[in-house]
Amino acid sequence: MNPIRPLAVGAFLLGLTVAAPAHAQKTPPAAAATPSAAEATAEKVALTRGRTLMKEFYAVKLDNLWNAFSADVRGQWGTLAGFRQFRETGVREYGAEQELVRERTLTRAGVTYYIRSAAFQKAPKLVWALTIGFDRAGKISAFGIALEQDRTEDQVARSALQQRQ
Repeated sequence: MNPIRPLAVGAFLLGLTVAAPAHAQKTPPAAAATPSAAEATAEKVALTRGRTLMKEFYAVKLDNLWNAFSADVRGQWGTLAGFRQFRETGVREYGAEQELVRERTLTRAGVTYYIRSAAFQKAPKLVWALTIGFDRAGKISAFGIALEQDRTEDQVARSALQQRQ
């Protein structure tokens, strides 16, 4: 899950995860706008399908995910072999998912997103947002991984402590 690999998609997706609207949360506040019936249905489908595809992604079973990618998304990742190499590197560097921090769905401009925030064995203080965007036809029109949160201790305090030693 090299944060550099998702290119510009990562920054876009990080913006979605950080600024996710209230209705994208699992339990929306009472005052939040409710999604339309069509959006609610699309988000339920995205949640189920996103979970399935993410499970395969974790297991490095990438054919279904790759086949669902739009031409633009495939272009961002290059080839299936390159995408597989990216995933295998992620497994080596970060290990398996250790903690599911949260998962949510939201719809923006006709694309329904499944966002899975998770921490991994070899970097448990880093929370990564893994995002799949489904267009109305069910193709994956966005896929990316971006650092969502660094839960390591305060950088200023750590720096001051290191300077004293």
